[in-house]
Amino acid sequence: MRRAIVLALVSCGAAAHPESMPVPPIAHDAKPVVNALLARMARVRELEALRDVPTVVMSRNELIARLEAHIAREVPKDEIAGEETFLKLLGVIAQDQSYERTVYDSLRESTGGMYEPFDGKMYLPDDLADDVARETREHESVHALQDQHFNLAALEKYVPGASDWMLARSCLAEGDATSATHEGEEIGANPSTYVEREISAPYVTGTAFVRALRERGGWREVDRAWTRGALTTEQVLHPEKWFAAEVAETVPTPSFVSLGSDFARAWIDVRGELALRLVLESAVPARAAGDAASGWAGDTAMVARSPNRVALAWRIRWDDEAHARAAEPTLSMAFATSRSCMASVTRDGRDVLVLALPERSDCTLLGRWSKEILGR
Repeated sequence: MRRAIVLALVSCGAAAHPESMPVPPIAHDAKPVVNALLARMARVRELEALRDVPTVVMSRNELIARLEAHIAREVPKDEIAGEETFLKLLGVIAQDQSYERTVYDSLRESTGGMYEPFDGKMYLPDDLADDVARETREHESVHALQDQHFNLAALEKYVPGASDWMLARSCLAEGDATSATHEGEEIGANPSTYVEREISAPYVTGTAFVRALRERGGWREVDRAWTRGALTTEQVLHPEKWFAAEVAETVPTPSFVSLGSDFARAWIDVRGELALRLVLESAVPARAAGDAASGWAGDTAMVARSPNRVALAWRIRWDDEAHARAAEPTLSMAFATSRSCMASVTRDGRDVLVLALPERSDCTLLGRWSKEILGR
């Protein structure tokens, strides 16, 4: 991995430093002085290099420490806690597992480098083999070109409650860079854990998306994806929906009156089709997960918390009732049999509602809560 963005946690250098000022681009009528590698990647990617990109080499421990400090500065702790609770209540990660720590441990082994928009520099660990270091510099150079033309700091800044949008942008960024540097090569090595799949997803799905765009209109079509506006992982997974400009539906935030007056909303998010697929793959084969997630139209996930308990409601909407009906058994298999919590899966027309409570909760509460949210 050269640059990773993990749903609600990791965005390696994707957000602007609060104390920094954007570097003004060099005027297009001036000839920028850039290194040979950046100039070559600019020709491959068909984006003019507007300024050089300094490279900073440091130890891997220093690189990971820099990444951790970046996340601590940019991502609220409550958001990380909400993501972890979501995954634990669905049985995706173990109850005693730290999601944040697991991500860092995985990145420590896989990260090859990172480009930071806030200072326009490339950061590399000092333990890379020569060929890997060259490939990493090529990949990060494409990220630098993206930043110089499309402003990565603004487009990939962490936005609470917008995991689908952030992951879709990550897929575009990584697919763009990987397509430019590894054209024709297969990406990915069958990651086994949820966090590994989450880290590799932008590279695998993003590369397929960018290739579809290039087949339609070359790099100019990829440029249009950067500038058109809203992007969803549904569009990334199904490029025909991007070409058709199919947008996601807004799904109401689940209420939680049935849980009691001591509960308060702690976290809310739009997960998206790719996140749904990744979560399902923790319990069912990848093909079944993809089939169930296909036809996604929108969703809203919500974690409510009391002083001693937590609860999750995830309302997912499909394009039509047939897709929702076909997905319901897979979601029931994945979630209703979770050992980490009491869970229920209920369908109402195009919507499927996933509820999760801690073990030893009142069984009748799931039924009351489901009726409250779905209105029946």
